[in-house]
Amino acid sequence: MSDERMHAVGADPAWSESYYFNFVDPDSKIGMFTRMGFRPGNGWADALHVVYLPGRRVAFTYGRREIDADLTRYDDDLKAGGLTLACIEPHQLWSIEYRGPAQDIPNPDILLERRKSRPDGWYTPATLEMELSFDCLTSPHFAAAGERGHFEQSGHVKGHIDLGGEHWQVDGYGVRDKSWGPRDWGAGNGQDMPKISQPSEGPTPFVNWFSMNFGQSAALGGSCFRHSDGVMRGEGWLQRDGESIALKNVIIETDYAVDSILHRSIRFNAETGDGETINISGEVLNVCPTKIAMPGGATFVNEGLVELRWEGRSGYGIAEHWHAVKL
Repeated sequence: MSDERMHAVGADPAWSESYYFNFVDPDSKIGMFTRMGFRPGNGWADALHVVYLPGRRVAFTYGRREIDADLTRYDDDLKAGGLTLACIEPHQLWSIEYRGPAQDIPNPDILLERRKSRPDGWYTPATLEMELSFDCLTSPHFAAAGERGHFEQSGHVKGHIDLGGEHWQVDGYGVRDKSWGPRDWGAGNGQDMPKISQPSEGPTPFVNWFSMNFGQSAALGGSCFRHSDGVMRGEGWLQRDGESIALKNVIIETDYAVDSILHRSIRFNAETGDGETINISGEVLNVCPTKIAMPGGATFVNEGLVELRWEGRSGYGIAEHWHAVKL
């Protein structure tokens, strides 16, 4: 249970401890992803909070706060930029609240453009209020533990969202994760990680992270990295009917919009240790690009809300594609 709380900060200046939640309401197609990260080496915590609204609208928010080096001070003070997270019961129940300003963006594709190149009126200032509960459905799946760790967990989400004069009740499913350790948002050139190709060669993301929920009965998650053969390959997990199963040979293939790094559909293939083959296809309903400045360019973490099909079942989730872009 202690992994729900802050860990001892390591010596790496890029040390980070982060909390992430998402969900999609299968009826309204309203969804959300939110990430709060504490970076003691930088002296700040930040929160990125985005709500997918009907159509292609998104409500986009970002904020920071100054922090000290001892992160244990913030175990009961998980706040940044209008976002508040609270652990009601470890690995069982969390609350997610936001109260503050937001950008109501009719088409989030504009976030790929430099701010100075965006036209007047690319967003409408608005006030966002949201209260959600995240009721965990399964035990956490640990990809790593100890001094540096990461776990993911599926859940049932309910609550309300208000933007200006609009109001939505939401009821859906999602995935949460918790990470602690050094965090570098760049592509790097590690083992089996080639240099990112030039745009003329087409989109070549260096990370694909995914979460998928098929109602209360099943959820999947994991990540893929680009290997020397050009294939996005990795590992993951399946939580089905109360059982947690490791996934191997996970491969994600992607189709993109023309002349764009925005993904439009995905194909997911994986195997279980018992030899079961899993094949899932997904159509991207909306993408919210998020930009992280890097030396000489940027990393775009493009967050896609996806509608999924698996053996006749419908599901929803978030498909992240990470792209290194020269600016």
